[in-house]
Amino acid sequence: MSNLIIDKEKFEKDGYLLIKSLFTKEEIEAFRKDCYLQFEIDEKKGLTYSIQKVQARALRGDLMSKALIRKMLLDDRIISVVKNILGNDIVYFGDSAFQFGVGFRGFHRDNVDRKFNEGPDWEGDYPIVRFGLYLQDHKNHSGGLKVKQGSHKNESGKSVLLDIEVGDFAIWNLRTLHSGNAVRLKLLPNMPIDYFEKHIPSFLKIGESTERILAACTFAKKGKDLDRYISEYMNKAEPVLLNIKNSPMDEQALNELNEKAIELVRPNEMYGK
Repeated sequence: MSNLIIDKEKFEKDGYLLIKSLFTKEEIEAFRKDCYLQFEIDEKKGLTYSIQKVQARALRGDLMSKALIRKMLLDDRIISVVKNILGNDIVYFGDSAFQFGVGFRGFHRDNVDRKFNEGPDWEGDYPIVRFGLYLQDHKNHSGGLKVKQGSHKNESGKSVLLDIEVGDFAIWNLRTLHSGNAVRLKLLPNMPIDYFEKHIPSFLKIGESTERILAACTFAKKGKDLDRYISEYMNKAEPVLLNIKNSPMDEQALNELNEKAIELVRPNEMYGK
């Protein structure tokens, strides 16, 4: 873990970081199989659902409550990246999810106060980060991540289409403007499309390499920003509350978090039951 070098200065400047080859292709392929197996398990429990208006499927419940998935999210390499950015005293608080298939597009922020410089989220640093583990190639295919460089400290920024390959790891500040399911054009594959992306005809797009799977997870430092995120977002957004209600945390899960020196903050009394 200590041999992993993270460019924290770049993260603080740009609001995101793409770490190349954090995992091997074989590890990601094994994780894809675990994801499909977890979907089958949850489907039998009635914990899967389709996301309306897009071709995507998801699971109820946070990912730390799912044994097949938790082992990847708590991998030493991931935890090392997070701790390099936030410091050693990191907190997990039930905010993680899966998505299978093509989801929504459009630039947005993930924090509570999503308008630049309006609200308490913009007072000082914002020590809450989210990572995305994309389990397929998006350097040469559509479906990846776009970000607005430096937008965690500014109203906007230069659009960057991340060259995510199998095994790469993307992490961003929740204030950073970003957009998922990015389209790559056949004639201009490296040009980010910021407007009318959803109206681009299929014959102009590069397709996806295989079914898109994204595992996203959020960590934070304790403080007013985390408290407000939990109270104003996690305990008010209905889809998040449904996840919280379906996130049983057994003794093994608690032990694994403790072994990684990650404090568990329960967002409400329903979580973990």
